[in-house]
Amino acid sequence: MKVLHTSDWHLGKRLPPFNREREQKAALLEIRDIAQNENADVCIIAGDVFDVSVPPATAEELFYNGALEIAKICPVVAIAGNHDDGERLKAPDALAKANGIYLAGGFDCSPLSYGEMQARAGGLIFRKNGERLNIALCPYLTESRRGDAPADDFSAYVKGVLAQITDSVFSDDGCNILVAHLFMTGSVSGEERELGAAKLLPPDVLPKCDYVALGHVHKPMKVAENAYYSGSILVYSFDKTPRREVIIFDTVTKEIKHIPLSSGYEMRTVTASSYAAALEELQSAGDAYVRLIYDCAVPLTAAQTSELERAGKLVQLEVISHEQKRESIKRAHRTPSQLFEEFYAVLNGGEKPDGELTGEFLSLIGEDA
Repeated sequence: MKVLHTSDWHLGKRLPPFNREREQKAALLEIRDIAQNENADVCIIAGDVFDVSVPPATAEELFYNGALEIAKICPVVAIAGNHDDGERLKAPDALAKANGIYLAGGFDCSPLSYGEMQARAGGLIFRKNGERLNIALCPYLTESRRGDAPADDFSAYVKGVLAQITDSVFSDDGCNILVAHLFMTGSVSGEERELGAAKLLPPDVLPKCDYVALGHVHKPMKVAENAYYSGSILVYSFDKTPRREVIIFDTVTKEIKHIPLSSGYEMRTVTASSYAAALEELQSAGDAYVRLIYDCAVPLTAAQTSELERAGKLVQLEVISHEQKRESIKRAHRTPSQLFEEFYAVLNGGEKPDGELTGEFLSLIGEDA
């Protein structure tokens, strides 16, 4: 069988003041076409279907219409990510699975049995043409989401939960895959840093299996021998790689195929040293979303700012303070002892530290007195 792995759709996500539903719809149709062209047997969505826990109705409509289009080709299996409300995601379960869409919002998948899908507590078993595909499902995992007490060792906790989930699904006579919304070591980037380093997980928490379909990180990447993030369907922030893709996993050959996605507009960061240059950058950007860094001693007027907003898709305007820049240059030419003495004076009403205290500070930072 062929498994199509996608994640982080973030339907309903905006780039104020711009709505991105048209781009998201194009991306879902692109995924449908890939499923058809690649003869996919199942489509996996590894979490963050929506951008917020209570998405707008237009985002929910976009998801169900898009999932139904893909389900005409192959079953669709989705888990809840940290941006999703698991209970809300699985609410239309009866209607969804009757149309080939299986929604795992929580940690008991046993109600998902329908037609060709046989459910266990930890996931689904899919049989086709004499082949058995075991799909273990782990939505975004925290102790509170599972109703567990806080763990002293979060990595050990996750490893134990994953073992429990896979034990009810995996078998020696089938192809075993894990679908999980986790934050793995080596994947820290941009907006995903919100979870904090304490939640970063080492690869050894993952169980032994044929493939791990991960969601949460927006950049496509490999984090272990057979564990991959497919990344988001659109570029959602200016610090992200423009590369977007879905992954096709062959359950027989175990081959991995990366198929690029082309939907969505570019996100571009530009720097301008004058109003005229800023205006030209925006006018030439076309449909690209623009983050403009304005580095000029002459400040923008309100009228000029309004004109820049009308000239293109201006999303962020960052004005560099030349007063701060001059102060940074001045500080760059001061010695560590001078900087310490100035800092001490600010905290102590202008009083300067004695030589012994300054010497101790320099010793701590590895500088000679």
